[in-house]
Amino acid sequence: MPKDQDLGNNYYPSGWQPKYEFEESVGVGEITHVGTDKNYKDNFDKILQQWGFDPELYEIDGVVKASSWNTQLKGGVVETFYAFKGIVRKKDPLKDEYVAELFKEISKKPKLKVKKRGGDTAFMFMLADWQLGKSDLGVDATVKRLELGLTSAVQRIKDLRKSGVKIKSVYLVGMGDLTENCHGFYDSQPHNIELSLKEQYHLARKLIMRCVDTFLPLVDDIVLAGVPGNHGEMSRSGKGNVTTSRLDNSDTMHLEICGEIMAQNPRYKKVKVDVATDFHQVLDIYGQKVAFTHGHMTGGGGDPTNKILNWWKGQMFGFLPPGESNILISAHYHHFRSLQQGDRTWFQCPAIDKSLDFTARTGLWAHPGVLTLTISKDGWDNLSIL
Repeated sequence: MPKDQDLGNNYYPSGWQPKYEFEESVGVGEITHVGTDKNYKDNFDKILQQWGFDPELYEIDGVVKASSWNTQLKGGVVETFYAFKGIVRKKDPLKDEYVAELFKEISKKPKLKVKKRGGDTAFMFMLADWQLGKSDLGVDATVKRLELGLTSAVQRIKDLRKSGVKIKSVYLVGMGDLTENCHGFYDSQPHNIELSLKEQYHLARKLIMRCVDTFLPLVDDIVLAGVPGNHGEMSRSGKGNVTTSRLDNSDTMHLEICGEIMAQNPRYKKVKVDVATDFHQVLDIYGQKVAFTHGHMTGGGGDPTNKILNWWKGQMFGFLPPGESNILISAHYHHFRSLQQGDRTWFQCPAIDKSLDFTARTGLWAHPGVLTLTISKDGWDNLSIL
């Protein structure tokens, strides 16, 4: 690139001023680079060094937009310039000190005695809209509310077994929005946060493992599954805007990290991790097709019920996997709802968080809680909000 003193007027077209923005807490940023090398894609390491990034630790993950133009430099020389906008990310941003701490903690947990119980029924415990870090209910109260749900679920399984329900499995399904994030979702969000993003992430993983360890001695196998939510969007730059993809998401990231950690300890050999690679997930649970979606990827349709049901109808119309399910579980709207039509049933999870802003605008509120139910070859049963 020519020296500054060689540059003429109007050197950079609108929107192509060289710059970079980087969010250290999530290890992702955006770069606008201008140079004279038309083969710049072969020299990303060199470009990273020019911007102060170590190529051993960072990478340019694709080109979002590219441009080229001719500019007359001082002295009349015409130069061709090549520019691109790209995503800069840490090659391994997930292995922070908190992950190392959790790995150390989990690796020390002892093996469990094998006790086969058998059975033909799954107990569903939904991890929905924790929004850790948000101050409406408060972090401490949110964690206590989850602990109450876990304690109640253990007793619920024992009671159901006494009544003849043969529970073999527990499904822990992350329904999205496990953390609040820190900005980009509503105007007052930065003033409504009690934890940094790293602290939110750390707490989310600790609580996921708390859920796993709670049910581990009680059943033959555990499935840890889940879908992404809107508050999990890691490269959010504003409301409705992301610099990478909405699937670049911390909600599924936490489940994957917990899976990687559990894979190092035989204690967790009965745990299967099955994380969605799309916005929605369909699982076959004892012969029942069960669809899970956070609920933020719906179109118009008025109130939350119509939005979700119209989305489900669209999935049926398009012959898409969620449309083949006979049970749909969603979240996002924080209030428990349920609707049955023939052999299909929709459940909407309550949150364990409050939303004071929503209540102020609408007058509506709901008790925090955890959606639980059982699923067997005969369908769903034993619905309870814990």
